[in-house]
Amino acid sequence: MSELDLRHLRIFVALYVSKNVTRASEAIGLSQSSVSVVLAQLREHYGDPLFVRTSGGMQPTPRAELLVPLVRQALQLLDQSLVRAPEFNPAEITRSFRICMTDVGQMTLLPRLLSKVHQLAPNISIDVGNLSHETTRQLETGEADLAMGFTVDIKAGFYQQKLFDEGFACIVARNHPRIADRMTLAQLQQEKHVKIMLSATAHSIIDVLLERKGLQRVFAVNTPTFLSLGRVVANSTLVAIVPLRLGAIFAAESGVKIVSLPVTFPSYSVKQYWHDRYHRDPGNVWLRSLVYETASNLPLATSISDVDKPLIEKS
Repeated sequence: MSELDLRHLRIFVALYVSKNVTRASEAIGLSQSSVSVVLAQLREHYGDPLFVRTSGGMQPTPRAELLVPLVRQALQLLDQSLVRAPEFNPAEITRSFRICMTDVGQMTLLPRLLSKVHQLAPNISIDVGNLSHETTRQLETGEADLAMGFTVDIKAGFYQQKLFDEGFACIVARNHPRIADRMTLAQLQQEKHVKIMLSATAHSIIDVLLERKGLQRVFAVNTPTFLSLGRVVANSTLVAIVPLRLGAIFAAESGVKIVSLPVTFPSYSVKQYWHDRYHRDPGNVWLRSLVYETASNLPLATSISDVDKPLIEKS
């Protein structure tokens, strides 16, 4: 016999404990003949009698004695694997989650999310990584539990859930010498801009849409992140086009103002993504639910009221 199954292991332990085929069969709930057949199969598999008749009942051979702790451990592990996962209680769980997200998400959504996590799950920590070309692989391998933002890299094969719609805003210094509340088409092309060098996010669609209309911007600064953008714009005459919610934060904190653009960009969907491997994981389910709840309550200081207007207004 080349393989043993769970029944063989349970009968082996029952024989070791009872030292009697009849009592072993009663303990397992099988007929005596069935137990005898299994014992014969065990003897053939191990090439050893395993249990021999004595005046004190069926006693284990040295080979059987060596097998007993191993078989019991195997049965214990198998029994544990068959137990349903306990209910996820965030207040009692100690665990670390890794979330990949954009700079914008880190500045708009993350502070509110962390506040909720620390309230509901004081022993859960959040490790934040950047949304990048590596994120797809990280979700597959489990290096990341969740990804958030707008990305063209995460395609079919992943779960996704829409969190909210986002648009774009233009920010300039509050005391900008040439731009008041509205930018003209000429100013859009003549003023010097800050370019955020993000290739796989929603920000990359701005120049694509402008180029389709034959419009180009003049860039004076290239930066890889949004993190210092508010202060850069506030202390210069530079112009930047940013996600709407981020623009509202900059306007409240960084000495900039939001001005109307002569170009209307369509809104885009910010989503959260996860892999099928962790779709049913109770912790991942809880985290996704909390992210969705937090995003649904994220304030929008400036509404997206003109996303259906033509792409270019007359200057």
